[in-house]
Amino acid sequence: MNGWHFRLRQAPALRVDLRGITPAALAELSAAQIEQLRVGHGNAMLPLAELFDAAPGTEEGVLRFEGDLGRFDRIGWQMDGGCIRVEGDAGHYAGGCMRGGALQIDGSAGLLAACEMAGGSIDVKGDVGDFAASTLPGSMDGMRGGTLVVHGHAGERFGDRMRRGSALVHGDAGAFLGSRMVAGTIAVGGKAGAHAGYGMRRGSIVLAGPGAALPAGLTFVPNRTATPVFWALLARDLARHGGAFSALPTRRIERHLGDLSADGKGELILCP
Repeated sequence: MNGWHFRLRQAPALRVDLRGITPAALAELSAAQIEQLRVGHGNAMLPLAELFDAAPGTEEGVLRFEGDLGRFDRIGWQMDGGCIRVEGDAGHYAGGCMRGGALQIDGSAGLLAACEMAGGSIDVKGDVGDFAASTLPGSMDGMRGGTLVVHGHAGERFGDRMRRGSALVHGDAGAFLGSRMVAGTIAVGGKAGAHAGYGMRRGSIVLAGPGAALPAGLTFVPNRTATPVFWALLARDLARHGGAFSALPTRRIERHLGDLSADGKGELILCP
């Protein structure tokens, strides 16, 4: 599987849809064929060559994008292998419906990053917008597997309707963190906004920031049952991501169950 290096020529006038530009799709294509691949630009279609200069890459199976791709949506959409590296910002739906492989974003990502992700890994050095690790509009299932790591901050509804996988935010998260969550693990190293865990039925939300406290108004109840084995495994898995999570195996926890308004059996774990 060949690698490719795409250098952005100039910022597009309208938003661009990069779905279909994945390592597997480009594996057997020549440079001429890649340059003629058509992508959505507003309500028209443009050949890739009008947006990028393409050259063979130095890493096998890696698509490297150089430039500010803040107006480029669906980067890594439905990707199932290989690696995409964005040396700048990414647009909306980054890593949406991914099934495998790795997406690395050196900047920030827009709305709905990792929406309905089912496998693979996404690493965002900056921030993500609202509804990351969440569900597509009109769908009932959010993130279904894989790992999302955000080194900056996250917007609202992070992990909405999440069903499986791990999603970590080293910074702060907005309101309704893990809302309507069904399963999986969410961890936040900074502060969480209002209504964290709203309507969650199962799953785990870990608030690892200093002085973490149960947000006001939540219908959760304290649980005194000891879970040393479970916490030892979860804390060790989160600690490998560093930052506020590195000391989790040595910290005490407060565990709360809910959301009782949804007859939920999820948990909010505080590490004060």
